[in-house]
Amino acid sequence: MEKAVIYARVSSEEQAKHGFSIENQKKVCIEFAEKSGYFVDKVFVDEGKSAKNLERPEIQELIAYCSKKKNDIKAVVIWRLDRISRNNTDYHGILRPLLAKKGIKLLSATESNVETIEGELMRNIAMNFAEYERQVTVTRTLAGLRQKAEQGEYPHRAPLGYKNLSREDGSKTIVIDEKYAFYVKRAFELYDSGMYSLRSLTAKLFEDGLRSKTGKRIPKTSIEFMLKNIFYTGVFKFEDKLYENAKHKAIISKELFYRVQDRLISPNKAKKQNYEFAYTGLIRCEHCGCLLTAELKKGKYIYYHCTGNKGGDCKRDYINETKIDKAVAEALKLIIIPSDIRQRIADELKILHDKKNGYSKEVKANLQKQIATLENRIENAFEFKLDGTITHEFWKKQHDKWQAEKDKMYIRLEEINKLDKQFYEQADTLLRFTDNAYEYYLKGSIAQRRKILEIISEKITYKDKTFNLILKPVFQTIAENQYNLRDRNCNNRTLENGTKKGLEGDLSPNNRKNSPGWTRTNNLPVNSRLLRH
Repeated sequence: MEKAVIYARVSSEEQAKHGFSIENQKKVCIEFAEKSGYFVDKVFVDEGKSAKNLERPEIQELIAYCSKKKNDIKAVVIWRLDRISRNNTDYHGILRPLLAKKGIKLLSATESNVETIEGELMRNIAMNFAEYERQVTVTRTLAGLRQKAEQGEYPHRAPLGYKNLSREDGSKTIVIDEKYAFYVKRAFELYDSGMYSLRSLTAKLFEDGLRSKTGKRIPKTSIEFMLKNIFYTGVFKFEDKLYENAKHKAIISKELFYRVQDRLISPNKAKKQNYEFAYTGLIRCEHCGCLLTAELKKGKYIYYHCTGNKGGDCKRDYINETKIDKAVAEALKLIIIPSDIRQRIADELKILHDKKNGYSKEVKANLQKQIATLENRIENAFEFKLDGTITHEFWKKQHDKWQAEKDKMYIRLEEINKLDKQFYEQADTLLRFTDNAYEYYLKGSIAQRRKILEIISEKITYKDKTFNLILKPVFQTIAENQYNLRDRNCNNRTLENGTKKGLEGDLSPNNRKNSPGWTRTNNLPVNSRLLRH
């Protein structure tokens, strides 16, 4: 029998709310594996861990275990797809390609495992919904953090120079850490003097006795981050909003802070363009693995080039954005989703829509009920205050408490509305993509074009003026089928001079085979002469 491993995961919230117990997952997965003809070699379990990323000890162990050839693993069995990941980037960009490269199947014990175009599309939709559910959980946490920030309490760990303390009543507070506050103030004053660069300041602070809590030298990047942190002036930033009502004390004055900011800005450094680029973070340099960055030339031409962050001389290898647009558009001409698959996607979206609506309406109704209750309490208490039944102190204390709770409810309502809007936008993108990917791409906004590329691409690289777009398997299959169909139709049409007409004029079979400089999209030729400088 071939060997399989099992992965089970539960977060504390899911375990409490839904009973997705580890034991139940293991039992169902083992039964499925044995029924499918696999011997269970090992079980990996992450308890109390979120699937927002791959920073989980057991998933890392699983990846390492499956990567070893001697273990000869043929399948990874999970209870449901969202157990292994709730992040599209991790699932499509890391887990699935890694397992596919090793010839390992990812099997769900409770969902369809059909290896077809339709099956792959259904799994993609399921992963999108898993990410949506994760974002709902994140918004709850964010709502609490925002409420805390509104009350003047920094919702994260205190930076160097401060420490987090617990009061007797269990609440948290931030106080100055005298051991490190001295060095923080000295760092600002020394840098403000103009006598030190960031490098020499780091060395000077180390010489003066500044050490990390583990006794090591604090790196230059951490010193620079400290000098840019407005927290030391007695205010703080959270989600790009400045809170002036902070409860912690200042270590330095705002005047000193802003003088240091002026010094940190190099007068010779070019100002960043407030411009959105379609492909930043999507294309990698095949020389060194760095992501390509973009810049605007002469106010209208966009060029991408390697950042060179990992070393090597890759920065001179530029590509114009319009040429990337043309290459992607050529690939999209071949991605034509059959009408029956489009209908199945629509049917699946209806199911997801019903689930979303059920959850959304229930949560909103709950929140609105709680808001009404709090408003009632505030109104009644105020009437008691007017009658003299309760003291002003009692009224103030209760009013502040209930108002804070009410504000928190409104924040959560707003976040649910945002998620609803995001769901409709993503569903609309998926449907328009299945209707006509090529047309949608040509007419789409920068964000929509970017989303399309994320949907279809497995990997995108650039090397020696050659652009390489590797499609995800499902779209590779669709494109190959369409390409072969069109190629057969073209070859059946003989031109008057007796030659055969290819896919795009000079894309005739002979020319494709022998022409230098063709970039391939998987096994499909794409006209790389469009990409030559």
